[in-house]
Formats: sequence, structure tokens, C-alpha cells
Amino acid sequence: MKKRNTIGNRLIVSIWFMAFLTIAVSLIAIVNWESFDDQIQAMVEKNLPTLRASYQLERNTAGLQAALNQLGNNTDTVLHADLKQNIIDKLGRINGAITQTAGLDMHSDIRHAYQALQQDIQFYADLLYERNTHQLVLAQTENNIKWLHQDLIDELTPIRQEVEWQLTRMLPNAISSSALNDVMTEFSLIQAITVKENELHQLVQEIIRQRQDRDINNAFYFIGYKTEEVSKMSQQLSHYASTASYRQLLQEMISLVQPGGILEAQLIRDTDLSRQITRYQAKIQHQLSDLEALILTMVETEDALLNQLNEKTRQSITISNFILFGMMFITLFLSVMVSVYLVGQGIVKRLNLLSQDLYAVASNQHNAQIQVSGNDEIGLLGDNLRQFCRQMQEMQQSNALNLINNTQASIITCDLSGTIESVNSSALSLFDEVSEPQNKFLWELFSPTMQFRLQSLFADNSPLLNNRGCNLTIKHPHDEGSALYLRLDFRLFEQGPTDKVIITMTDITEQENAARWLEKMVREKTRSLTSRNRQLKAEVEDRKRVEADLRSTQNELIQAAKMAVVGQTMTSLAHELNQPLSAISTHLFTAKLALEKERLDKLPQSLDKIDNLTSRMGQMISSLKSFSKKQPADSPLKPVNVQDSIAQAMMIVDSRTRQQQTTIINRISTPLAGLADQVQFEQVLVNLLVNSCDAVAGCEQRQIDILPLGIENGRCRLAVTDSGQGFSAEIIEKLFIPFTTTKEVGLGLGLSICRSIMHRLDGDIFLASNLSGGAMVVLELKHYDNE
Repeated sequence: MKKRNTIGNRLIVSIWFMAFLTIAVSLIAIVNWESFDDQIQAMVEKNLPTLRASYQLERNTAGLQAALNQLGNNTDTVLHADLKQNIIDKLGRINGAITQTAGLDMHSDIRHAYQALQQDIQFYADLLYERNTHQLVLAQTENNIKWLHQDLIDELTPIRQEVEWQLTRMLPNAISSSALNDVMTEFSLIQAITVKENELHQLVQEIIRQRQDRDINNAFYFIGYKTEEVSKMSQQLSHYASTASYRQLLQEMISLVQPGGILEAQLIRDTDLSRQITRYQAKIQHQLSDLEALILTMVETEDALLNQLNEKTRQSITISNFILFGMMFITLFLSVMVSVYLVGQGIVKRLNLLSQDLYAVASNQHNAQIQVSGNDEIGLLGDNLRQFCRQMQEMQQSNALNLINNTQASIITCDLSGTIESVNSSALSLFDEVSEPQNKFLWELFSPTMQFRLQSLFADNSPLLNNRGCNLTIKHPHDEGSALYLRLDFRLFEQGPTDKVIITMTDITEQENAARWLEKMVREKTRSLTSRNRQLKAEVEDRKRVEADLRSTQNELIQAAKMAVVGQTMTSLAHELNQPLSAISTHLFTAKLALEKERLDKLPQSLDKIDNLTSRMGQMISSLKSFSKKQPADSPLKPVNVQDSIAQAMMIVDSRTRQQQTTIINRISTPLAGLADQVQFEQVLVNLLVNSCDAVAGCEQRQIDILPLGIENGRCRLAVTDSGQGFSAEIIEKLFIPFTTTKEVGLGLGLSICRSIMHRLDGDIFLASNLSGGAMVVLELKHYDNE
């Protein structure tokens, strides 16, 4: 047996060599990382705690600054304790951070600065608390002064009233001039006291507001003069018993504001506290600045040490990188050599070839050329694969023949030129006159009429060769003149290195006969449906003619309803026209007299009145002519001004309403537009107004209202209501039925015609009742928005 140079031996040698290189690189990396560990440990044990402590000192110092500002701005004694505790907490954190710097040279300086700062902050917080407490007392004193001032004003009112009463009593009785002068002097004294007391109060308020900017002693020295002046003036009112309370209040106020009094002492103390607080604020700010400078110096020192350590570390990393780069280059070079010459050429390339050969065999390409050879494990796999391909080719040939001969389906195989290679027994039974079909062309088995179609399937670019499959249905003669319908399915399959054709034949004679019978039934049914369709078309044409006649009749009915309305209004219209005619005759007679007497200045007035009367008659006649004009039923919808249509309808029925003393009120105040035919819409309004006039004819209150009901979902609504008896429950559901009426005289077509017109206008009409029990008819139209 030939000894094989196995892949395993070569791989073991390569792996040992790569392991040696890996151990070498690892030892170098361990030495470098040990050096880095020592340097990082120095940073962690010395530099980082110092930097952390400096960060905490800086952050807590900034927080202490903010807390001091908040404490200095606070004036609430209750909140003072919480703010002070917050400062104490900040100082505790600073003390803890300073403790962490015990090993540094600057620790004693920072500790001394912190202790001095802590003492000053404690005294500063106490001063702030005393200032806040004192400001509360000062505010209370200020409020007392305000209250005393207001009480003094209130007390002067009855005194002034008493003096005014005395003046009023003396003047009518002619009292002596000396007594009157005394009263006037007292009245002037009261006015002077009021002015002086107001000046004193304003001066005190001004000193309180400006106490930080003024000399308190000098200010109260001036106040002393004011208080003495007010006291002397108040003593002159001592003979009035009613001034006792006023003088007592004035004395209380003077005791508060006089020099050496309570207010002066409080203002002096407040000023002193403010100065001390200002001084300590500057001192604390200076101490915080010194502490921040010490922290900055400490940070700069540690930063310099970190830079030195960083430079040392960088030099170590540079040296280590050079060493590792050299080892990596050697390792990479050796790895490439091993990969290319050992793995790539000896293993990977041959495995890729073996994979391609296995894929070809798995894809049934048993005649493929096996590319792998050699005296190792891969070469042995190549030899076994070649032997397997030879065995599979032999098995395929024997299995194909057994499958074709033993299946119940009718199968024929041939090559790409159409030469038959095999025919099973089921297919052979379909051809009675053929005993040995092998080595014949496929189309020779069928009738001459089918041979050309079959032969064309094996030509170049045929559907069979391009799509690797097709099917065909043919008619094949059989026993005693009968015929079979066969479905031939052509498919290409691979047999060894070449393609073959397999034809599966299926007898579809029964299906084909059933399909032909169904085609015959479909043709007969189609003829029947065509005849029925012609009949339906004729019926549709008849219905269209009937509908056109119905529309024409309905238009005539609407026109008749218009004429009926015109006829109903003719009597009153004649009366309405008779009055202007009589007036015109009178004015003409007056004009003639003016001409005879040569009073030409009267002529323009008479002619203007005649012109107005003729215009009125023209409008009435024009409205009737427009209303009575016949309109086509299919006129297009246009934007209609609802207000104009209502005005036109009211003008038509105006003579009727005047005659029976009925009031029509149009309550639609805003512009409203809808899509409709104006003449037909006016016909609906006229019918509704005439119905309402009939409904209120026998009532005491004869009123018709036209109301807006708003716009919703693109449709506008309005209602016509009257003060009549309304609709009864029995008749309201039947009023839209033709010839149904509640009038003694009438055909009952008005509402039916209105409903037809509204439906033509793509609108609707509804019946209802208003709150007073009268009738309400609601009209609905499409809303027109021109925006």
C-alpha cells in the first residue's frame, strides 16, 4: 500500500508553528501590560483621588456660593433655618473633600482658609437672621404709623364737620364778627394741622425708604421741628372735647417718630446691620476667591504630575508598539506563506474543486468530469466520487426503462430530432397498425393532418426547445372510424450529457365531447338572451316615453297651479292697480289746472308722483309676468339669492295680504344663497304663502313668518310658519298625497306640486308645527358658497 502524505500531518506542523508565534506575542504583551498596570496604579492611588477631591471642592464651593446668595436674598425668618442648614451641609461636604487632601503639601493652607471661612459664614448667617427679624419689627412700626395716620384722618372728619356746623349756624343769625372770626380761625387751624400731619407722615415714609442713603440723625433732627409744630397746633384744640381722641392719636404718632424715639432707634439699627452684612459679604467673597485659588493651584500641580506620567506612558507604548509591530509582521508573513502554499494550494483549492464536483453530482450531472486527484484524503474522495458517477449512470439507464414500461400512463421518449427511442405498452395500445415504432419519427404515428404540427415542435426556436416544455391537443383516428382526442405533454429531461424528450399522452375524448356539448348549449342560450335583451330595450324606450309624458303633464299641472294663483290674486290686483290709476288721474287733473293757471312750479311734484305710481304698477305686473311664465322642467340649477326670491313671492301675494290684513315678516337677516331654479323656487314660496293666508284668514292674529333654520352638511333650511290652527295628526301624513286638502274649496295639489318641484331642485320639503300650534313648512336646498 502506498503511504499517503496526509493533510493532518501538515496541519499539525503548521499549528505548532503558529502556537509558538502566538506565545511570543503574548509574552511581549504581558510585559507591556505589567508596565502599564504600574503606571495606572500610580494614577489611581495618587493623582485621581487628588483630582476627585479638587472637583468636589470646586463643585461644593460653587454650591456654597449659590447657597450664600440665596440666604442673602432671603427675608423670610421661617425659611432662614432651612437655608442655613443647607449651607452647613455644603460646608460639611467641603470639609470632607479637604480631608481627602491630607497627604498634599497644600492641605494646611486649605484647612486654615476653610476654618476662617466657616467662622465668618456663621457670623454672617446670624447677622442675616437678626436683620430679617429687625425688618419685621420695622415693618410693624411702619404699619403702626400708617394706621395712626389713617386714624387721624378719620378723627379729623367729625371735628371738621362740627366747625362747619357752627359756621352754618352763625351766618344766618348774624352773630358778632369776633365769634365768627374765632370759628374761622379754628377751621383754618384744623386745615393747617391736617397739612402738617400729612407732611410729617410723608417725611417719615421717605426717611424709611431712603434710610440706607441718608443721615438718620439729621433727618430726625428735622422731624423734631415738625413734631413740635404739630404738637403746639394741636394744643389749641384742647377746648374741644371731641378732639381728645385725635390729640391722643397724634401724641402716639409723635412718640413713635420723634428724635430718640422707637423709629429712629430701629432705623439706626437696621442701617448698622446692613453695613455689617455688606462688609461680611465682601470678606466671604474674598475668602471664597482665596480658597478657589488654592484649589486651582492644587489642580495645576496634579495636572503637571499627570502630564509627566502621561509622557512616560507614551514612551513605553511607543517602544512596545514597535516590538509588537515587528512580531506581527513576522507572524503575518509566515501565516500568508502557510495559507498560500499549504492551505490554499494543498487543501482549500482542492476542497473547492471537490465541492464543485459534489454539487454537479448532486444536480444529477453524473457524466461530469471529476477534477480532484492525489494520494491524500481529498484524492481518495475524488476517486470514490468518480466510481459513484459511473454506477449512477448505469442505474439511471435501467431505471428509466423500467419506469416507462411499468407505468399506466401512455409515455413515449425520443431524442431532440424526433426519433422514437421507447414506447410503453399503454401508448402502443393507442396505435393499432404500428407494431415496432422504435427508430421512427414521432409524427409518423399520427394522421397526416397532424404531422406538420408535431414536426414543427422539433425545429429550432420552437416552444418545446425554448421553454423546455409545451402541450398539444390533437384528433387521432381509432377503431371503426371513431376518433380519439389526445392531450400530448412534451417535456425535456436530461439523460447523461444530452437532453431527451418525454411525451405523456392523455385520452381526453370524454372531456372534449362534454366541452363541445357545452359550447352548443352556450350558443343556444346566447341567442335566447339576445332576443330577451331586444325586448328589454323596447320596454325601456316605452318607459322613457311614458316618463317624458309624465314630466310634460306635471309641468302643465304646475303651470295650471301658477295660473290658479294668478287668478286668485287678480281681484285684489285689480284693486291694487285701480288705486294708482285713480291717483294718476287726480295728479293729471292737478297738472292741467296748474298749466291753466300757469303755476308751473307745481308740475314737477305731480309728475314725480305719477312716475312713482307707474313704477309701482310696472313692478307688480312684471312680477306676475315672470311668475306666470312657463319654465322647462330640465332647466339647470343655478345660484339663487333666497332673499330676492322671498321678496318676489311676497310682492305677488302682497295684494292678497293687504286685502285680508295679514302680516308677512321675513326674519332672514343674513345673505343666503342656494342652488335652484329661481322661478320654480318662487312658485313653491308663493304656494306656501297662499296656503298660509288661507290658514290665518279666520284668525284674530293673522301673521306669517319666514325663518332661517341654519346651514348643515352643505344644505340650507328655511321655514314658513303661520298663526293658524296648524295640521291635525290625522291629516299631516296625507297632505303630500294628490287631491288631499284641508280647505273647503281646493283640489289638494299644492303641496304635492311643491314636493315635486323641491325634488327636481335636489331639495326636500317637510311639515311640522311651531311652538304656538300653527303650521310650519320646512324647505331644504343645496347651499351655495361662493368663497
